[in-house]
Amino acid sequence: MRTRRPVVAKLVNGNEEDEEYLGISRSSRRNQPRVDLSKLEMPTLKKYRRAFNLSGGGDSKEELVPAVARHFASQVVDEDDILLNFAFSLKKQYLARRGLLPKKGKGKTSGKGKK
Repeated sequence: MRTRRPVVAKLVNGNEEDEEYLGISRSSRRNQPRVDLSKLEMPTLKKYRRAFNLSGGGDSKEELVPAVARHFASQVVDEDDILLNFAFSLKKQYLARRGLLPKKGKGKTSGKGKK
């Protein structure tokens, strides 16, 4: 069974009321990692807004942080998938550093050679 849990975002002032406004109940945010999005720089917040086509949010940091936080908090994370991809990535890096990865051939579409 895959474990899915929402990510909790913390607004600028970190009030519980702000988290309740984001639709996060007190019980669902227990033992959840917190991310303080107010520490992000303006270019990063704008890039996030652009990447996820967020409407609204204005051009000031005080307006962008709540918009980004609402979107970020609504994301569902598949922990099993993330951990599996992370482990695969570590293994690939380990093999690459030791030169143990198979070489990628150009133009090969099958494993058969020319006769």
